Amino acid sequence: MSLRAIALAACVLAVLPAPARAQEAPVGGGAPIEYVVELAELLGQAHAIRSICNGDDDQTWRNYMFNMLAIEAPESGARKSQLTSAFNRGFRKQSNSARNCSSDMSQVEAQIASRGRVLAEMIASSYLR
Repeated sequence: MSLRAIALAACVLAVLPAPARAQEAPVGGGAPIEYVVELAELLGQAHAIRSICNGDDDQTWRNYMFNMLAIEAPESGARKSQLTSAFNRGFRKQSNSARNCSSDMSQVEAQIASRGRVLAEMIASSYLR
């Protein structure tokens, strides 16, 4: 597995219908906020790994987070703040647990990707109900 699963979630979110783009969770449907928050935290962790191993110029996962924010929380407010905080928390958590790129980073990435894939599927299915 790869971090492509997280990218898939971002792509799925990019094609969501207009109700899912509301500032607050859509009434009667949409992804539960805890899934979206957890995905934001995973994106932060993935961004930390890329920063540690590839340098600060690699903005791949931060860009996916910006895309997710544009869909899930386009306006300033509590929801956007919650997702941004989750991304930053994930980044700090990963940065504190691994300060140098090591051979086990690919395993860490695979674990993040595995959970990201599960979340992407749950988020996507919640919009299809």
